[in-house]
Amino acid sequence: MSCLDIENKIKALDYCDFGIAFNCNYRCKMCHFWEEYNLNKDNVLPISKWKELLEQLMLIPRNESFMINISGPGETFLRKEIFEFIRYGRKLNFKMQIISNGSLIDERLAQEISDAGLELICFSLDSLNKKSHDFLRGADGARDKVLRAIENMKTFSGSTKMGINTVINKVNLNDIVELAQWVEDNRSVSHIHFQALHQPFTFFDSPDEEWFKQDKFQFLWPTDTKTINEVFEALIEFKRKGYKIVNSEKHLDALRAYFLNPLQFIRNNRCNLGKANVLIIDAPGNVSICHLTGIIGNIQDGRSLKEILSSPQANAHVKKINECKRNCHLVVSCYFEEE
Repeated sequence: MSCLDIENKIKALDYCDFGIAFNCNYRCKMCHFWEEYNLNKDNVLPISKWKELLEQLMLIPRNESFMINISGPGETFLRKEIFEFIRYGRKLNFKMQIISNGSLIDERLAQEISDAGLELICFSLDSLNKKSHDFLRGADGARDKVLRAIENMKTFSGSTKMGINTVINKVNLNDIVELAQWVEDNRSVSHIHFQALHQPFTFFDSPDEEWFKQDKFQFLWPTDTKTINEVFEALIEFKRKGYKIVNSEKHLDALRAYFLNPLQFIRNNRCNLGKANVLIIDAPGNVSICHLTGIIGNIQDGRSLKEILSSPQANAHVKKINECKRNCHLVVSCYFEEE
């Protein structure tokens, strides 16, 4: 039996997202956490508690490829104790990756990343076009800073692999092919992963399948059918040629289908998150498999992670996921699986 005691045998964990970061220095157009900021050092888990969670994960069944993703709703390297956490995770032999906007990675920080033993860092880079990337990230100089971070990592942290995460949207649609080619030609970057724009992250808005029709989001939603098709045809051809694109051909085609008809459900079967091989723990300690479905429990209520995952609430959470028919971004981008 795996981590959840439910009728369908659940696979061991493949992935756990630790939302350690709770502050951000950017104002991304695809994210509204910064606008509704209500997290601070007094209501998020301290690093000591995150280290305890690493120990508790040792008691949870995990697949050989299991990876801990360190993210937030914020920039990870703003949290000064992050290297203490990475070193402890590596001591316990966990594979760990960080998602970063790259703004803080100077020569010193790059060396610190290497010394801590981080396995992978994924930079958010939406375009090589300075105007496009800076606009999307809400910060002047954002493009230059992430490119500088890549160079610093190349020079001072050669043991840490580098990848690129890119959110495709109306602003950068015409820049995507050039970016994919740049990654292919850049020996320092191991891969690029494309995601489709989805309802901007927010604390308070409930999921809305027709969010893209709202006036405040229309500037992000691509509507040029011809360009959408051309861009994804180019990406699929790159994939066939062996380019460093993580997405499969079927995933790229699903992303295209989502942009062309976002209200059409892209899967025939239930959401694959119902297998419960993914775990999300956010900055205040809420535990979930799908945060859109709700939370199972909170680490700060005194229960261990194993107790939370063995609770009736966990069973109900998985059941609700398996019954869900929402065509949400988790199905489209983050946890896509071929049928």
